[in-house]
Amino acid sequence: MNERTAAIINRRRFIGLAATAGATALFGGALAGCSSESTEPRASQSAADEAAPERPTDTGAAASPEATASSQALVAVFSWSGHTAQVADRIHELVKSDYFRIEPAEPYTDDYNALLDVAQREQDEDYRPALAASVDNWDEYDTIYLGFPVWWYHVPQIIKTFVTEHDLTGKTVAVFGTSGGSSVASTLGNIEALCPGVAFAGNLTLDGDAVASQLDRVDTWLGDLGLR
Repeated sequence: MNERTAAIINRRRFIGLAATAGATALFGGALAGCSSESTEPRASQSAADEAAPERPTDTGAAASPEATASSQALVAVFSWSGHTAQVADRIHELVKSDYFRIEPAEPYTDDYNALLDVAQREQDEDYRPALAASVDNWDEYDTIYLGFPVWWYHVPQIIKTFVTEHDLTGKTVAVFGTSGGSSVASTLGNIEALCPGVAFAGNLTLDGDAVASQLDRVDTWLGDLGLR
């Protein structure tokens, strides 16, 4: 098997298939979010040990939401490649909302193959990357549009950090994401395990390699949700 073929197979396995959930390690310390689990790693990790995948094109930095006194909705998205960010941008265009980029404090590697290993390692160790920034005025939002790519049928570990540091209890949460074959519906249990009081309004998955041609599905989905 040549190197290019191996890379393609790895990518398809990563975004379309579920990997074995490795042994997890929970760490002491309390957070003011949905769970008291810590985001600290079992051992110190190098800058390369950050997170994982879609495919690169995304270099946007985390930003605090644009503060508007009347807004009660927030689009919060993690997007390594830019695919999921396209969906988030469409939602933000159609819904009166603020916008927040979920980013790690330590930037991810832009090498896709290296990212595969990082993502697998994070899941195996239940490592929670620290956030570059937190949402200002979190309590003012009652509707959260939460977006991320699906990795091995799971949420990226940074999403676990986000939901433990931002309490979803009492908020309406609509989940959207991109994938190469699985669905964000398969990840809802990951969030529920950390936030037992979460109320999901619905979920939407677009093909990560064909987001631009599927954005009309976002319009239909939002209309069905009745949240705008």
